[in-house]
Amino acid sequence: MARMRLCALVMVLIVTACSSEARNSSPDITDPSVLTVNDWETTLTWKECDSGIDCASLEVPFDYSSPELGTFILPVARHRATQPASRIGTLLVNPGGPGSAATDWASYAVQVFSTSIVERFDIVAWDPRGVGGSDPAIDCVDTMDDYFRLDPSPDNDGELESLVDGAKSFADSCAARSGDILTHVGTIDAARDMDVLRRALGEEKISFAGFSYGTKLGATWATLFPTSVRAAVFDGAIDPILGYVDDLILQAKGFETSLNTFLDQCDINQCSFIQVDETARQAFDRIMLGLDNSPITCCPTRPPTNQGVAQTGIIATLYGSYRWGELEDALSASSSGDGEPLLMLFDDYFGRQNNGFIDNSIDAYIAITCADRDEQLTPQDILGLESRLQNVAPRLGASWIQEMMICAHWTTPTQGGLSLRADTANRILVVGSVGDAATPLSGTRQLATTLGHARLVVSQLEQHTTYGSDPCVTQIVDEYLLTLSDGPDITNC
Repeated sequence: MARMRLCALVMVLIVTACSSEARNSSPDITDPSVLTVNDWETTLTWKECDSGIDCASLEVPFDYSSPELGTFILPVARHRATQPASRIGTLLVNPGGPGSAATDWASYAVQVFSTSIVERFDIVAWDPRGVGGSDPAIDCVDTMDDYFRLDPSPDNDGELESLVDGAKSFADSCAARSGDILTHVGTIDAARDMDVLRRALGEEKISFAGFSYGTKLGATWATLFPTSVRAAVFDGAIDPILGYVDDLILQAKGFETSLNTFLDQCDINQCSFIQVDETARQAFDRIMLGLDNSPITCCPTRPPTNQGVAQTGIIATLYGSYRWGELEDALSASSSGDGEPLLMLFDDYFGRQNNGFIDNSIDAYIAITCADRDEQLTPQDILGLESRLQNVAPRLGASWIQEMMICAHWTTPTQGGLSLRADTANRILVVGSVGDAATPLSGTRQLATTLGHARLVVSQLEQHTTYGSDPCVTQIVDEYLLTLSDGPDITNC
C-alpha cells in the first residue's frame, strides 16, 4: 500500500500531519488576483466556545478575482494571552498536512507552546479552505480501505489494473463530490486567506509558526505579503526547489533512511521480530514477503493485513523514534501470524476511529497536493518512476507510486507554487532535524538558503519537527518570537 505524506507533528498531546512540494516556476507576484485580496473585507465575531477559547468564522471567496463564484466559511479559534498587560500580538499556527484541521491547536495551546509564549501571544488557529470544519469541505470517499488496501507493488496484470482503476475511482469520486472547489484549495489560495485573517484580527504585522506543510503555507504567505510578517518559524521545512515528483521521491528516501536506522538499532538490540540467524533486514523482508503472499485476516469488516496495509502502518511509525517501540511490537506480532497491530497502525494513519468515522484530512491532503502539483502526469508516467523509487527506497517506495497514481487521474488544472523568498523586516527562523523522514534535512537547508533572509537551526533528534521536544530548539524559537532575537546563520543544537 502506498501513499504517504501526512507529516506527523507530535508535541505533547498532539499528533498531526504533513509535507509537501514547491517549485521554481510561479505566477507573477503582480497578478491582479493577488492584489484583490486587499479589497476583500470581512469581520470576526467572537464568542466563547470553551474556557479561555474564543471562536469565530472567517469568510473568504473561492477566487479572489471572481468573488461571485462563492465563499468558504473557515472556523477560527483563539486562545487569549494569559498575561494581557504584556501581550505582544497574535501568533498564527498551522500544524501541517496539507489537510490537518488546526483549530484544536488553540485549545491545546498550553500543552503545545511554552508558558512564555502563551502568556504573551493570542494563539490563533484556523482550518484552511476545504479542510476540517471549513464549509464547504473537501470530500472524496467514505472509506480509505477501498483504494489503500490495494497492493502498491502489483505482481501481475490483475493487481496492476486494480491499482490504476482504484486511483481513477478515487479521483472521480473527489470530482463528483467536491468538483466545485477543487480548483480553489491550493496553497497560494490559502496563503491569501492568511492575510485576510491578519486584517480581520486588526494586526498590522503578525507572527506565524508553521510545522511540516505549514512551512510551505507560511513561506508562500511571507513571499506574497512580506510587510505583514513580524516573525515566522518554519519547523520541519519543505524543499522549495523540488517539483511534485522529486519532492515525493526525496520523502520516500527520507522514510527509507529512517527505516534503515530503526533496523540498525534492531540489529544492536535484537528486536523481538528477528529469528535465529537473521539480520533485522532479513527479518523485515521475510515478514513483508509473507504478507504479500498470504495476507492476514483479523477482523470481519476490515481489510486483511497485506503488504500495502503493512507499509502504511510502518510509515506511520517512522515520523519519530518515539514510535519505534510500536513498530517493533507490530512486526513481532505479524511474524507470529497476528496482523491486527499493523492494521491498527494503518487505521491510525488515516485517523479511523473505533466507530469507523474518518475525518477528511486524507481527502484534503490528496486534493491540495494534486492542486499544488507543477505538472500533469499520466498513470504510465507514474509507473515509470518505479526504478527511481526502487533505487532510493527499495522497501517502502511502492507506497509513493500508489499516492501519485491518484493525482495522475486528477482533472483540475495544476497550480504549482511560487518562487519563495523572504523580503521580511526580521529574519525567518527555519528548523530541521537530522532524522526527519517526512521533510529531510537537505530540503530544510534548501529552504533556508532559498529564502535568503533566514536562519537555520538543526536539531539532532530522529523525528519530524522538534519544537517542544528539543529544549535547544524550543529555547531559540521562544526567544525569537518574544524578542525578535537574531543569531548565527546556522545553529546546531
